[in-house]
Amino acid sequence: MPKVLFERTQFEVDWPEGGALVDLCDRDVRAGVPFSCRHANCGTCRIEVREGLELCEPPGEDERALLAQLGARDERVRLGCQLRVRGVDGIVRLWVTL
Repeated sequence: MPKVLFERTQFEVDWPEGGALVDLCDRDVRAGVPFSCRHANCGTCRIEVREGLELCEPPGEDERALLAQLGARDERVRLGCQLRVRGVDGIVRLWVTL
């Protein structure tokens, strides 16, 4: 079961099924990730995966394209609206970059 830690707000949650990060954030505002478009169009929800990148699904085409436009060259920078966490054991530690 993955554990997700939002470093800025110190909110930590066990997430047995994993899935879309936006769904987890919608369940509890203590996550502190700002969302606007929710479709990889704006970049408001940029996060850095500081630990557990291997527990995350790779970015899709839309996410990669927007991150490239935004100049994000580090693979750890992701969009919270697109990030999906696998339902496996480990810790995913996130930092909101905006």
